[in-house]
Amino acid sequence: MRRSAATLRRTLLTALAAMLFIAALAVAQDLPASKALPNTPSAAKKNATPVAVIHSNDDQLGSRLAYQLKEIFNTSSLFTLTAKDEAKIKLLVSTKPEFPSRPQVGSVYSVIWIFSASENVLTHYLASETDIIDAANVAAAAEALAGRTTAVADQYAYLFE
Repeated sequence: MRRSAATLRRTLLTALAAMLFIAALAVAQDLPASKALPNTPSAAKKNATPVAVIHSNDDQLGSRLAYQLKEIFNTSSLFTLTAKDEAKIKLLVSTKPEFPSRPQVGSVYSVIWIFSASENVLTHYLASETDIIDAANVAAAAEALAGRTTAVADQYAYLFE
């Protein structure tokens, strides 16, 4: 009885794999021939605010929050994610597990926005925020922090002139 169940399972998996392979071939045949992409870099973002995200601590949710923020800034037309020594807004993100015995449950984070004219000049405090995140709302928190960064950049735009 066990051999027949195992054989039946193997047969079903093989049939499923074959159907998926056939479906993939059919889709691949319907795709148009791809055109060669030009090897030219895209133009630099005009009037984009340079930002840097600096994360301290190594809890899992805090790392995801910092990564999401960097992704948002990297794909945004309003910001340029940079590590260059130039005038920029730095986001200092500090995170800690909400419950040290259960680090996956939640994290407490603090974000401080500072303006840095260069690495050799003292920075200027712009704003700060503290909140709690869990795995379900990391992306929403990152979007909210990006929105707050837009407001901070607009409020202190004169620092870049």
